Amino acid sequence: MDSDYRLTAFNSSFEKRIRDEHLGDTIKGMDLRRIYEQGVFFSPCKQGCEKALNRYATTSEHTFLHNHSTFVHEFSFQPFMDDTGNVIGCCIWQKDITQELDNIHQLEESEERYQEAQEIANFGHWNWDMIKDEITWSDQLFHIFGQVPGKFEATFEALMNIIHPEDQQVFNEDVERCINEKVLHDIVHRIVVNDGEIRYVHQIGRAFYDMNGIPYRMSGTTQDITKDVMYNHQIVQQNNELQNFVRIISHNLRAPISNLLMLSKIYDWGTHDMNDDIMKKIENTTEALDQTIKDLNLSLSLKRVDKENFKKIKLKEVMKDVDGLLADEIDKKEAVVLTDFSRAEGIMGIRSYFNNILYNLILNALHYSKEEEKPSIELSTEETESEVILTVSDNGIGIELTPERERKIFDMYGRLSGATEGKGLGLYLVKTQVEAMNGKIEVKSEKDVGTTFIMHFQK
Repeated sequence: MDSDYRLTAFNSSFEKRIRDEHLGDTIKGMDLRRIYEQGVFFSPCKQGCEKALNRYATTSEHTFLHNHSTFVHEFSFQPFMDDTGNVIGCCIWQKDITQELDNIHQLEESEERYQEAQEIANFGHWNWDMIKDEITWSDQLFHIFGQVPGKFEATFEALMNIIHPEDQQVFNEDVERCINEKVLHDIVHRIVVNDGEIRYVHQIGRAFYDMNGIPYRMSGTTQDITKDVMYNHQIVQQNNELQNFVRIISHNLRAPISNLLMLSKIYDWGTHDMNDDIMKKIENTTEALDQTIKDLNLSLSLKRVDKENFKKIKLKEVMKDVDGLLADEIDKKEAVVLTDFSRAEGIMGIRSYFNNILYNLILNALHYSKEEEKPSIELSTEETESEVILTVSDNGIGIELTPERERKIFDMYGRLSGATEGKGLGLYLVKTQVEAMNGKIEVKSEKDVGTTFIMHFQK
């Protein structure tokens, strides 16, 4: 149209729209202001044309209802100028973008559902441009790898730095095998996020090759399977504990039960004098059986701990209780007990458990002390970003600690040495109570030097 709103040129679509709106015939030179005012479809044109005639180009979207359906049209208004730069008219373009918007909306919904699926399943997708050495991650992958989008530049070298050092070689070998042998990249490995947390991920991908057979990119998915791995580890541990429990029952209950059966038969055959002695033996055997069952019940009860009951336990206060309980033993051995809790004065847990742990470890150090040397027992703490470490060491007899012996030390009725009396239940209870408080315990020992127990507790 020109600056007087007279129609100067049009196409068949415009002509059809005029006809559909019942606005008369389309004639070159006709005044468009009447159409803009009367035609619902052309209502956006009045304002758009005014801006164009004032040198402002605009584009806008407008929604219309036609035959009970909603349509969206895009209008574009461009000023038309002569050779001297004066505005002499306006060019108007109109386009039905309903389907385009529907496609975009569906794409956005699909992307949103895909993103939700990634968050729920805790997986993400990646693409590695081998030529540029650039790795593109989905948003969820940044979360899995503990990185911040925009602050982390994903390259193969950067990825390798996140992978656990012990898994880097096998990961690199699997990638090379995928590229060279054209097989699927399928591997479970560990990663170390910024706070030191270790996670397990499952990566699946494949390589792509150009027309010359040269690999140029890899693409795939990564899923965080830490919970599954931890759950499987827990199941294995529970199965091992169950097998150990069954073995303990079989070993420790078989003898007293067999004795009871044998004594009961002898009682039926025996004389009055003999039966008195047999009854005494039955009584002793029954007490031993009862104590064994109590030990088993105690070990089971210690594993059932409500984490909400954890409190900050001050180790100095625990040591006051333990010193009082072991005062006679310490004096008798002329032992020296030194404590240094300055680096971490408290640990989250249960007071009675820490009482029992320190009691058994110090008592163990006293029992396995050297005859020719006064016992020296040292307790200390350290603190890291994620845990508190409690150490108990002594200068006792120590042992040559093989992996098999280290495992058996913490078994029920396992013992550090056979040179002293005792059932060996103490160290089993120590390990059980440490693990019940989400902790871990390890032992180091050297013959004629001493033994050290190291416990790790979460903050």
